[in-house]
Amino acid sequence: MVNVMPGVVFEAERPRETAEFWAALLEGELVGGDHDSGGYDGGRDRGGRDAGDDGRGSHVTGGYDGGGLRVRLPDGPTVRVVGATAGKPAKNRIHLDLASDGDGDGVARRGTQRAIVDRAIRLGAARIDIGQYAGRVPVPWQVLADPAGNEFCVLEPRGEYAASGVLAAVVIESPDPHRLAEFWSGATRWPIVRTDPELVSLRAPGGRGPWLELLSADPCPPVTPRCRLELTVPPGAPDTAGADTTATGDAATGDAATGNTATGNTAAGTAAVAPGAFAVEADRLCLLGATRRGAGRLVDPDGIVIDLAPGG
Repeated sequence: MVNVMPGVVFEAERPRETAEFWAALLEGELVGGDHDSGGYDGGRDRGGRDAGDDGRGSHVTGGYDGGGLRVRLPDGPTVRVVGATAGKPAKNRIHLDLASDGDGDGVARRGTQRAIVDRAIRLGAARIDIGQYAGRVPVPWQVLADPAGNEFCVLEPRGEYAASGVLAAVVIESPDPHRLAEFWSGATRWPIVRTDPELVSLRAPGGRGPWLELLSADPCPPVTPRCRLELTVPPGAPDTAGADTTATGDAATGDAATGNTATGNTAAGTAAVAPGAFAVEADRLCLLGATRRGAGRLVDPDGIVIDLAPGG
């Protein structure tokens, strides 16, 4: 198994609009549905409708690894956007932090904070207030929401994110970030590289790409599947001898407890994954503290939803 950054899954009423927003803002490749070539067509399908509109007033998702549209980043996680199953009740527990460059940087690869904020707004973002102005000293970062209402931050220039690319970090809010960091360090096989009272940071062993950060929050936003995480099982990943098939289901029978089948079918999609690979990964995550929640789905120790998806 390789070290892996968890992907982020957003639900949206208009998946195409939200996916194209993130593809443009993060400079990623948009795939799935009509976008297998990574092209950008302004958010309309060949019939002139939004991709989430089936022509009957309802919204559906495209067909790629279990539905939706994916934004692939060169050195970061995949952002997947799927059709909404429910309204957005509160602030997400997971959000993205975007990096910025200073005015005097020799090589401004990402743009200044102001330029990124202005560009995000032109693409469809909106400024929002989640309490960041309540303190005596204004916070140096800017808080916005994507077209579906998912919150994200545009950070002021910070040295630790110099090698992160456009996306600085995936941030998970937690009542106990130190405890949760131990789980995610095991799940991703990433080391914990920074520990503060309010923040714990994980980083890929190679030292490049976005960070995974656990942020203390009290009270914490409610957990909902509208914003969740995704871990991939690589194509051809071998089974592990001694895996507990009684607890997880046999690969040949496709036990609904894990979503494991001989062909690698799960709630997250279909790929050429070795028989038993999903069960093995589910077993591994449960040993770290996760809990099963149906076919291809688990929750972490805080209850945040994790989808298992075929990689590649």
